[in-house]
Amino acid sequence: MKGQFLNKAFHTLTEAFQNCLKRFPTTVCFVFALTAYLAYLVSTEMEDERKLTLVLGYYFSVGTLLSLTLHLWSEEIKNRVKGISVHIMMHVLLIADAVYLYSLSPERSLTEISIAHGAAILALWLSVFFLSFTKEKNDIPSWNFASYTVGAFVTANVVGLIMSGGISLLVFSLHQLFDVDVSWKCYLYILTICSVLLPMLLFLGMLPKDELKHNQEPQPSEFLNGTIHFLFLPLMAGYLLVLYIYATRILINWELPTGWVSWLVVALMAGCIAIEFGLYPARVSESKRINEWIARWLPALVLPLLILMTVGIIRRFNDYGVTINRLYLITLNIWCYIVCFGLVFTQAHRISWIPISFSIIFLLTSVLPVNYASITRNVMRHSVEKELARSGKTDLPLSRNQYDNWLDSLPAKTALQVNDRLRYLHYWFGRKSIADLVDKDASFYYAQNRFGQNSNKAADNDKAADGNRAVSYNGQASSQTSIEIPKGYSHFVIIPESSRQLKIPHKYIETGVLLASLGTRTDEMNDTAYIDLKNIEALQRYKYGEMPPAQFKCNSDKCLFILTGFSLDYQEEGDEALLLNINGYLFKK
Repeated sequence: MKGQFLNKAFHTLTEAFQNCLKRFPTTVCFVFALTAYLAYLVSTEMEDERKLTLVLGYYFSVGTLLSLTLHLWSEEIKNRVKGISVHIMMHVLLIADAVYLYSLSPERSLTEISIAHGAAILALWLSVFFLSFTKEKNDIPSWNFASYTVGAFVTANVVGLIMSGGISLLVFSLHQLFDVDVSWKCYLYILTICSVLLPMLLFLGMLPKDELKHNQEPQPSEFLNGTIHFLFLPLMAGYLLVLYIYATRILINWELPTGWVSWLVVALMAGCIAIEFGLYPARVSESKRINEWIARWLPALVLPLLILMTVGIIRRFNDYGVTINRLYLITLNIWCYIVCFGLVFTQAHRISWIPISFSIIFLLTSVLPVNYASITRNVMRHSVEKELARSGKTDLPLSRNQYDNWLDSLPAKTALQVNDRLRYLHYWFGRKSIADLVDKDASFYYAQNRFGQNSNKAADNDKAADGNRAVSYNGQASSQTSIEIPKGYSHFVIIPESSRQLKIPHKYIETGVLLASLGTRTDEMNDTAYIDLKNIEALQRYKYGEMPPAQFKCNSDKCLFILTGFSLDYQEEGDEALLLNINGYLFKK
């Protein structure tokens, strides 16, 4: 009996591997390439160029997803030449995209690019579940396929996790019992193979095909239906009741809703859509009146609250102006209206159009040359340029003193708005986006502390920040400063100015020492400078360009870091990361 079970299990695994190789040859190649690449990174301890490492990782992972969705789509078309042509064209575009990402300069802002790629990857991910079923009479085949796919993915990863743990334990036992020398890299190799290669191959082999892929038979789950009826629906009812009471209070008091109400309504809408998807198989197979009523009229109950969300968003626009988040939020609000009206008038007969429409709108607002990020950047720059022109400031960029004096000459409210917009542009689009307006030594946090400290958080994050003081330090030594080589040190490495912005966990404020990664290595260790906050506070008191170089210890006794310039921005409270830029010299023995 035991032998038969093992034989059957082995036969199942072998068949799965054969099926995935025959059915998804390109995807299998990408999986092997990704696994080999990760193993290479382990062997080299990621010593390669950071940008090249990220771009190659992006190419192999996205290529795996792209090839999978193309293979699933090509199974639905009869024209083989068309399928191969689309395959080649899409992979050429992916290669061009990877080359483009690698060619970007370090100073280039990645905000627009990151959002566009996020939208494209989401579209690819959704196409796996929906692209093959556009000609079906209902959404049961895509629902069943999605259910099979998610189940296969979870199963494959559980198997991979068990195998990884089991093999690692076996290797560890050999090391402990027989003194076999095992490198720590061996465990990473095991993790790479068992967490990437094995699960992906199992997953591909278990994906439904042919009749099973287009299964027209509804397969409602009693557990899922019970969970929806006895857990999620009561929760939704309570959620609706709370929001309706809040809306009633607003009407009675004739006040505007808070900024948080938008996200609460979004959560409610997400729950509504989840219930629509969860009930769909049961509605098609049983046609119970209660399920039909819920599917059609639950979105109608959400509609009045969408109006509340709209009012809240308009208030944020009026108070703080245009931001990327608000543009996407108002678009999400409009999409929610479309979904609710669509479900009500179609009686929720089809639901696959909901995620598809979301993906299309996200793509159209993110990927095109004129997108929400570019609109936000242009609007904010235009408002600042308009204020500069009104004030007669034509000699640009403004120095630190000129910028501070200019803000002092403006009304406090206007100064805050200008400073917040410049700070937003700096944060989201990089220093290059405002380089022609203000010098790099201008401190937006310092200016904000002079005029008021609570507006910035509302402008950036739509959250209150009452009593949370923003702190900004910066300093720079003169370019003519002579630096003596410390005794005992033979050579040095230049740490470029603004090579990258370091994000330091907020918890290090309590220790008083910031761990700044320098991007170099000594004795197989990443060089890290220990930046003392008290020293930073002392250095920032010097005028810009007059700061004396300062010495800081490193994690290696063979290294010493001399700081020649820095900028540090953070909030005293909360858990947001500290933003640190440093430049100087790393001396080595």
